[in-house]
Amino acid sequence: MTHLDYNDIEAFKAHISDKTCAVMMEPLQGEGGIVSPTPEFAKAVRELCDQHNALLIFDEVQTGNGRTGTFYAYEGLGVTPDILSTAKSLGGGIPIGAMLTTDEFAPHLKVGTHGSTYGGNPLACAVAEAVVDIVSQPETLAGVAEREALFRDGLTKINDKYGIFSEIRGKGLLIGAALNEEWQGRAREVLVAAEKQGLMVLVAGANVVRFTPSLVIPKQDIEEGLARLDKAIASIV
Repeated sequence: MTHLDYNDIEAFKAHISDKTCAVMMEPLQGEGGIVSPTPEFAKAVRELCDQHNALLIFDEVQTGNGRTGTFYAYEGLGVTPDILSTAKSLGGGIPIGAMLTTDEFAPHLKVGTHGSTYGGNPLACAVAEAVVDIVSQPETLAGVAEREALFRDGLTKINDKYGIFSEIRGKGLLIGAALNEEWQGRAREVLVAAEKQGLMVLVAGANVVRFTPSLVIPKQDIEEGLARLDKAIASIV
């Protein structure tokens, strides 16, 4: 297995050949720093996989089920993977994981070739069906985009005051505020300061503060959270 950097298509060209079985990638990196692939890069990877008869697999455990404003993030890239993995939010709090494939590859999964002890659990599947029904509603997905705009606007205003972010990354409600050069390595410091203000944020590496709230978080909660983040940053600048 070879690990390659996002958006470096020349590196991919150098490592993909007819011996390549599959390419697995996130359509938006989560733990890696909330990094989005460019549409051109995603399209080029798809073309390379087709050229070398390799599968393109998207890990959508973090990005799936409405998180980015489309039901799955690949829809926003204009590239369709051969296989997609999904979990976590699919169950709305109930443990479940699933693997989706295109019609071309689904027939190759015969009974017994892809299963687990708890595969097909009726309760988990019923919950997941309810989650899909609700999250796939146009108003739910549109609400994600509206909330993203509120976060971006609020984070930009905070940055205008304190000048600690180099950019606001991500899509939908998978947002990363990347720290600038002067603040390198201090993401956890922001997290701890936010906790003292009663605000829970995450980090994606040492240099990115991450925000992944509920897809239906009340807008007044976003405003309150941003106000507390402002106070947290004010306490450490």
